[in-house]
Amino acid sequence: MSSATFAVETSGLANVTQRLGRWIDWRTAWMGAAAFASAVFYLNIEHGAAPAAVAAAKQGAYTFLAAGLMARNTENLAVAFSNRWISFALGVGVSSCLAIGLTLLLHSARGTPEPLWSTVPTMLAAPPGFAFIAWRRQRTAADSD
Repeated sequence: MSSATFAVETSGLANVTQRLGRWIDWRTAWMGAAAFASAVFYLNIEHGAAPAAVAAAKQGAYTFLAAGLMARNTENLAVAFSNRWISFALGVGVSSCLAIGLTLLLHSARGTPEPLWSTVPTMLAAPPGFAFIAWRRQRTAADSD
């Protein structure tokens, strides 16, 4: 493979990543996946390393996709309406309910020894995390006006 071909292929990947960035917050996706997979592994380790690893892998993969999408969803909803409090409440509420409900559904499927306990990190972190994201987006929007 020539260096010109490699440059075209990597620029194509960068283009896809940039286009998906309209719907996915990549930084939040990576950080969330690492943090929540680690927490779920720890919460399930008493059932053995293999079941804990399965639960952590499910959580990490799910969080990578869901956290990135829901973070961007929160940002979009936070500035969707002229009333900033309604936008804020919808951004935080919708994304938190989706995150908690989907996480519980994911862990209720076969393979997670402690599905409810595995959902607790999301229950605790989602509302304040999405509140921070919504606040930050509203502040950025207000600064640009």
